[in-house]
Amino acid sequence: MLQNNQSFLTYLQAVPNTRNYLTHCYEKQGILEAKTKAYRNSERFCYFLEHGRNFLATGKSSPLTVQPMLLFYGLGHLLKACLLVKDPDYPSSSKVLAHGLTTRKRKKQNYSFTQDEVKIQPQGLFSYACERLFNCSPFQSDKAGMENLLQLLPDMQEIYQWSNKQPLCKVAGLGDTKIIFPLNQLYDHQLTERKLKQRFSKFSVVSWKQEKDRLHIEMEQPFTPYFSQPFYYSSMQKAFYTSYARDTLDHLPEMMIHYILLYNLSMICRYEVEWWMDLHHIRDTSDYALLTHFISLTSKESERMVQHWLLAQK
Repeated sequence: MLQNNQSFLTYLQAVPNTRNYLTHCYEKQGILEAKTKAYRNSERFCYFLEHGRNFLATGKSSPLTVQPMLLFYGLGHLLKACLLVKDPDYPSSSKVLAHGLTTRKRKKQNYSFTQDEVKIQPQGLFSYACERLFNCSPFQSDKAGMENLLQLLPDMQEIYQWSNKQPLCKVAGLGDTKIIFPLNQLYDHQLTERKLKQRFSKFSVVSWKQEKDRLHIEMEQPFTPYFSQPFYYSSMQKAFYTSYARDTLDHLPEMMIHYILLYNLSMICRYEVEWWMDLHHIRDTSDYALLTHFISLTSKESERMVQHWLLAQK
């Protein structure tokens, strides 16, 4: 069951509860000495969880100009708690401690956040979390464009609609197994049947039929919220969406998209102070509306995504 509150995170902040949870997760994975390792990691897990939630809570109540830095560290600590579930020896190497992302140090004149890129490093927390938490290789592209990432988040569509942009199409409601695509929408955006089948390749499809002007797809199981990329979940609409674009970063889990965006914003609010403060006080670019909406969104979604991931490991 999808929990929209954070009761399970609160439950796990008690060491005995965490110890039982980790023991179960380690045994389920076939990890040797599961009870011993759960005992050893239970306090560390609680500390990562508490520290991450404190950063997020402080971020929500802080001025908007410093929120990205606090929210980034909050999500980072929650990711470390998740890594302890999959890797009882984390961190086994200093190579996984770095952020795993880099950005241009000095911004060019007429800089726009939506046109910026972040480089994905082969080592560090980002790539390690993608691989261990989601069985996902981040290296289908070594760079991530900010607008591309923002447009993959369904709950960003609320702000994009006012500029007549609809980068995503609705695929299914929560719990749906029957999906219908209007063919004219697929043709208009040059989203071919072959490309669509690639997006469904990791899911069990019962039937795939074209009837008149619609494509009907029936799945064996419904999508799982937050972790069914390239189909992304909207907690506001209780529905799943996918991108119209043919070349996207839609292999990345939603949680890691938030991590990249927060990383870049946290670097900007620390080291590009003049541009960042101009954005907030002069507001002469459309970046302002997009970024304030994203910051509000991620402050609510971070705990929700992490809790759902932790529940899915039980």
